Amino acid sequence: MQMSFMKPTVQQLRTSADFKKINFEVLARDIQPVDLIEFHKQAGEMNYSALTGKAMAAHQLQNSLNNISAQYQLENASSQAKDTIIKSFEDLVIELGHDPKDIKAIEN
Repeated sequence: MQMSFMKPTVQQLRTSADFKKINFEVLARDIQPVDLIEFHKQAGEMNYSALTGKAMAAHQLQNSLNNISAQYQLENASSQAKDTIIKSFEDLVIELGHDPKDIKAIEN
């Protein structure tokens, strides 16, 4: 099993450059079974935590996408309703006798 840890190089730590990475190797047969079990348990919990975080992020993105889609549909429906109202007003004005080609009527 290969492991690494960061050893401080100065007493007053300020940046990541104040550490030195040290690698070492430990044979699995030299580790007590109880320690191996605990290591695997902690590693599994870390992996589970990372996977859970990614799954939650994906779920939140999916919810955001659904919300944006619903908002787009509402905006589209609102736009179509406004177009229908404008068209209705145009038809009403034409029915009342307004000729859009008659410039004199527009000036009055």
